[in-house]
Amino acid sequence: MLHFQRSTSPNETVAPLRPLPDTGLGAPDALHSIAHVRRLRRNQEIFDEDEHGDSWYCVVAGAVREYVVQSDGRRQIIDILLPGDFFGFTLRSHRWFGAQAVAEETTIECYPRQKVEVLADKEPSVAHEIRAQCFQAIERLESQMLVAGTMTSQGKVRAFLAYFCDRLACVQGDGAPLPISRYDIADMLGISVETVCRAFTELQERGLITLQGPRRITVKGSPTRCCCAEIDDGQGN
Repeated sequence: MLHFQRSTSPNETVAPLRPLPDTGLGAPDALHSIAHVRRLRRNQEIFDEDEHGDSWYCVVAGAVREYVVQSDGRRQIIDILLPGDFFGFTLRSHRWFGAQAVAEETTIECYPRQKVEVLADKEPSVAHEIRAQCFQAIERLESQMLVAGTMTSQGKVRAFLAYFCDRLACVQGDGAPLPISRYDIADMLGISVETVCRAFTELQERGLITLQGPRRITVKGSPTRCCCAEIDDGQGN
């Protein structure tokens, strides 16, 4: 899994940072014993903003978006979670963000927070996994901040595609379907979907990405930065 930073070069090339440590997919066996499994449709809510934070979650299959709705009605995506990612951590009694399934047939495990905390006190493997997942979540968000801090919209889109395709390849292998739409990319980067579409066109014209048919995207610079993308689907929100 690679991180990307904004280059000082005027061409804004995408440079890899250190890889994230791989803790393996899924939860320790002890967590499975207290888990409740949910299977979700695309865009189905997992929890809402202001809901009690009494459960934690792990993506088993599919993908999940965490988001907030701004006062002007705009959606801001905070994170996209892939299989093996834990989410829903909060120290507050109520959440300040919501979560939805991104893909059809998304499957998650739900863990009652109080039971997890008791289990972590007894099982070192559970405490270790929670700690590792929290660190990975922090590093993932730091990487996304670097992507969002890229100077131009075109640079943001290119850096995001490279970053996210590498994340996806680590979890599901090369050529796995990218589960998010251009609308998700726009809401992740804080730009309009029209800007994302223009960036796709400009990046393709410059030879920095290749669209092989309507679904497959190759990001120039690494053979692993290749994924299938639902780039012409519906709004997805």
